[in-house]
Amino acid sequence: MYFISRERIEQSGIADPIVTQRLIERTFRQKAQGTAVSAQEVALAAGAREAGAFYSLPAYLAEEGVAGLKWTSHVPQPDHGLPYTHPVVLLNDLATGRPLAILEGELISGLRTGAVSATAIRTLAGSRASSLLVCGSGYQAGHQLRSIVPFMPELKEVHVWSRTPLHAEQLVEQHTGILRERGIQARVHVSLPDHLDFAEVVVGATAASEPYLRAEHFVRGHLYLHVGMRDIDSEAIQSFDDIVCDDYEAGVPSSSQSLFGLARKSPDIVRKVTLLETLLAQPDQAKQQHPSRKTMFNAFGLSIFDLVLANEALKRLMESAGEHLEQFDLSKERKI
Repeated sequence: MYFISRERIEQSGIADPIVTQRLIERTFRQKAQGTAVSAQEVALAAGAREAGAFYSLPAYLAEEGVAGLKWTSHVPQPDHGLPYTHPVVLLNDLATGRPLAILEGELISGLRTGAVSATAIRTLAGSRASSLLVCGSGYQAGHQLRSIVPFMPELKEVHVWSRTPLHAEQLVEQHTGILRERGIQARVHVSLPDHLDFAEVVVGATAASEPYLRAEHFVRGHLYLHVGMRDIDSEAIQSFDDIVCDDYEAGVPSSSQSLFGLARKSPDIVRKVTLLETLLAQPDQAKQQHPSRKTMFNAFGLSIFDLVLANEALKRLMESAGEHLEQFDLSKERKI
């Protein structure tokens, strides 16, 4: 069994946004065919959910021949400077059940979420959008920016807003290279404008415990990508003409995401929902970003995507540096 660090995952080459997006899009298609399957997540909260929770997300990938589990915590750390999540990914051989590897999951999670958004951009926005607003300046916001920019060929402006403006400025500085290379102008907003009509694509990627995006922020023509948990309120969600999801049914029972909280109170919202895999298989221009409509994409986050990236990283590392990877025999509790 292998223990794969973040450094090793980076060495594997899967952090390339083009590579990651292709893997995620392929897995969406496998999901539609029933060969990439996620089981219902199990949430464990030791007290109020808002104080933190732990999530078990099992899945299997038939074509890759692996099963596995993403185990993660969502615990606010306002005073400790620690990450909000601490995920790991476990891989097993699907045929034998043998444990294959445990991989550091935070990088995989960031890559996965960014690549899901990139796939949504490719499917819903095409090549037309020229302006982007990223709400947030943390770990996921950075991955959103790095993952989305390559799939917006007409992008001219990137706007960033964060509750901490200094962090927003740092995010822009960290990505100066890829923005300058494309001639993209960047602007940091000290406060969130009342209307977001200056950006065609809006990304909500914060750890906000209360919504900050309202119905009045959005205008017709907007494509909104919901990556966080509670960035947007119910009235705003209801104002969208179309809601596209990576998954819907899996989130309704217990997810704390804004969309699913609304779905439990107003089940009729499902009438606006389409799965992204459906649009990949059968493109529908009526669901794409259009000046006369408002479209929302909701990223629930499926463990099949973590597993496919983890499996690809492991496969590449075994091919390129297999003899240098440390392997452990868990049954004998000794290094081999």
